[in-house]
Amino acid sequence: MNGDINRDDRVSVSDMVVLKNYLRGRYGLNRTQMIAADTNHDGNVDAMDVPILQDMIIGSRGKLPMGTWIGDRSGAKRYFCFGSGTGYAVLPDGTVHDFSISSDDDMVIMKFKDTGAEMTAFITWTGEDSYTLKWEDGTAETFRAFSEFCFDPKNMISGNWVTDRGRTFTIDGLSGKLTGKDGDISRFEYLPDGDGITFRFGRTDDNTQCQVKKIDSMHLLMTWADGTSERFTRREIEVRNGITYVNGILIANKTYSLPSDYAPNGILPDAQAAFNAMAADAYNTAGIRLSIVSGYRSYSYQNQLYNNYVARDGKAAADTYSARAGHSEHQTGLAMDINDASSRFNGTKEANWIAANCVKYGFIIRYPQGKEDITGYQYESWHVRYLGKELAKEVSDSGLTLEEFLCIDSKYKS
Repeated sequence: MNGDINRDDRVSVSDMVVLKNYLRGRYGLNRTQMIAADTNHDGNVDAMDVPILQDMIIGSRGKLPMGTWIGDRSGAKRYFCFGSGTGYAVLPDGTVHDFSISSDDDMVIMKFKDTGAEMTAFITWTGEDSYTLKWEDGTAETFRAFSEFCFDPKNMISGNWVTDRGRTFTIDGLSGKLTGKDGDISRFEYLPDGDGITFRFGRTDDNTQCQVKKIDSMHLLMTWADGTSERFTRREIEVRNGITYVNGILIANKTYSLPSDYAPNGILPDAQAAFNAMAADAYNTAGIRLSIVSGYRSYSYQNQLYNNYVARDGKAAADTYSARAGHSEHQTGLAMDINDASSRFNGTKEANWIAANCVKYGFIIRYPQGKEDITGYQYESWHVRYLGKELAKEVSDSGLTLEEFLCIDSKYKS
């Protein structure tokens, strides 16, 4: 750090003492100290550096940052937004912490509201757009200006996003990387501001602006400055105990399988309660009787069922209407076949009622008509999947299959 002659991660009166003793010939400086002592960057350490060092020391007294700043502490980025006496910090894990801030000479005092903790640090301004905090635990954090405005943490878009242009945005806090369709990677930082976002790729003056429209809990529509639009789909894939969750949703299809020992041993309570309510309303409002003809299936039963279909119709045909063991939604305890699990059910008044009303109870028609190439299965008007009311409505309103909604595929590897 420029001016930090004694290498204690701050610029203070102690550094002035070292500089003046050097100029008086009382002791020498090593190469690193010489670079730090050359405060006017003229290649010499002389009396001309004294007033600049003095200005740095005085300029750090009582001066607090404003706006959005990016901190680097041992390689971990943190984002701080400073207002008048208040602010908030976004940590690497994405959590947001509010604090109050004050100064005492060249010391900054932060009191965090959620924990009640008080943290202090010496502040050294190394320029109008940069400063260093020397924290009480001895670590130093360098800061650089990002924006004179504070961002709204509620508008952050941290996470993994795939777009309809075949691009992937991996975002952590206010920074991330863009992987293009061709595999090229670009690093960026971004600043949310109401309905807009400013992306800064590479150099800090390489700005790209866009307007953001939230479509639902998992989709954004980005309209770039050139007028083009790009649909963003959040996609967080996590495997826990062999079970795949996409954005927290348990998935079983031709791509993602369940382990053989996953066995809820029945339709899960929420799904069963939702079906009971749907069946009661169907009868009371339309005189329609609904019943579950196939609910939970174990791994072994699905294996037996699939193999019987293969023996009867061949593997290629069986794969269009029956899942291989481990790939069946019935094993999840969240799917069910209603009334008649065959094409005879298509177009019946019961099928039409289910299609028009099941979303109200948290279900979707899992394998809709015309989407066979996406879901991997023929149209099944009788097969519904429980997602919960809010998510089922989002999927239904989108007009997409669950695969399209989550931007995943459904294809066997072999």
